[in-house]
Amino acid sequence: MSIAKSPIVLVKRSVWNKPIATAIAIVSIFASITTTSVTSTIAANQSHVDQLIKTKECSECDLPDARLGGADLIGANIRDADLRKADLRGAKLDGAKFMRSNMLGADLRFALLSGADFLNANLLEAKLEGANLFRANLKYANLERAIFPQASLKNADLQFAKLIGAKINGANFESANLSLADLEKTDLTNSRLKRANLRRANLSESNLTRANLEGASLEGTTFAGANLFHADLRSSKIDSDTFFEPKWFLVWKVVNQRLEGQPLVEADLSGGNFEKANLAGTNLEGANFTEAYLFITNLRRSNLVRVKFNAANLRYADLTKANLTEADFEGAQLSDANLEGANLRLANLRESIINEETVLDRKWRTVWEIVNRGGEDRNFRGTDLSGANLRLARLRGAQLVDADLNQSDLRGADFVGANLQRTNFSGANLTGANLRGAVMQGTNFCGATMPDGTVGKCQ
Repeated sequence: MSIAKSPIVLVKRSVWNKPIATAIAIVSIFASITTTSVTSTIAANQSHVDQLIKTKECSECDLPDARLGGADLIGANIRDADLRKADLRGAKLDGAKFMRSNMLGADLRFALLSGADFLNANLLEAKLEGANLFRANLKYANLERAIFPQASLKNADLQFAKLIGAKINGANFESANLSLADLEKTDLTNSRLKRANLRRANLSESNLTRANLEGASLEGTTFAGANLFHADLRSSKIDSDTFFEPKWFLVWKVVNQRLEGQPLVEADLSGGNFEKANLAGTNLEGANFTEAYLFITNLRRSNLVRVKFNAANLRYADLTKANLTEADFEGAQLSDANLEGANLRLANLRESIINEETVLDRKWRTVWEIVNRGGEDRNFRGTDLSGANLRLARLRGAQLVDADLNQSDLRGADFVGANLQRTNFSGANLTGANLRGAVMQGTNFCGATMPDGTVGKCQ
């Protein structure tokens, strides 16, 4: 039976396999032709390469994937050329003309391009890291998703340029013209835009972290959804058409307008850059300065009750005689800051950073030392620690005879084996504190919240 059927099976296979095999062969040949044509399309015309190097004249040339790294092409005419994925790394191209050229994916890293003309050029996804584009003309150029960190574009003309999604971190745009440019979703971290013209530019959803916009023209500029963390907005110019998110608009006002007598109670100023801002005497009660940059900021005599300074940079800040009751300095940088005469009642100094130059009244420096270094076995006899935030303080075996801890926050503090003779804990909060083995002869707990939550008796 199997022998009789096998010819039929073979016939069926030959009938169906022949056209399939033919089709596969045709597809293979077509694929081969296509691959060959694509390869030939993206290969540079060698005669054009030679012509460019020899004469520096090569308009409308076919130079895709050309290897021109380090070449001396100063003042070359390469307008309307095909330079897709060309390698021009480190090339000398000062004053070169690239008008309307297709430079998609071209590699121009560390190239010298001062005064070069890229009018209407296509630089989509081009690599320009470290390139020198001083006074280059990039009007109407397409720089979408281009990568040029640390590039110099000082005094460059980028009017109407498209830079959507470009990575320009650390680049220098000082005095550059970016009016009407589209910078949506660009990475401008640490970029220098000092005195740059950004009138009517689109910076929606861009990252301007630590960017320097000092003196920049921002009339009609859109910053919708932009990140301006630590961005320097000093002396920048805006108008009624400039769009900031409410928080950043407030930061701009604080930095650029005199706000004497104007309250900023509960204001969200987190992440703002207030370098050298004058906020002396301002009512900032309950404001949020978390991670703010307050370098050399004047906060003398300001109302800073319950202000959040978590992880803020307050180096050289002036907090003389400021009211810092219940302020939170956890993780804050206070090196070289002046807190002379400041009221730090119940302020949280845990994990804050100070140095020898930090001006801090003796009482509060002692509090800082206890919460950050511990006070085990130390002698605090007769020390004034009233109103201190000593939550979770380590004071095992400490000598606190006649010490004043009245109205202090001592929740969770460890007093195991401490000498608390005649210590004043009146009105203090000792919830969860450990007093095991402590000597407590004549200790005053009048009105204090005891470890078990009960209120201490007054005698």
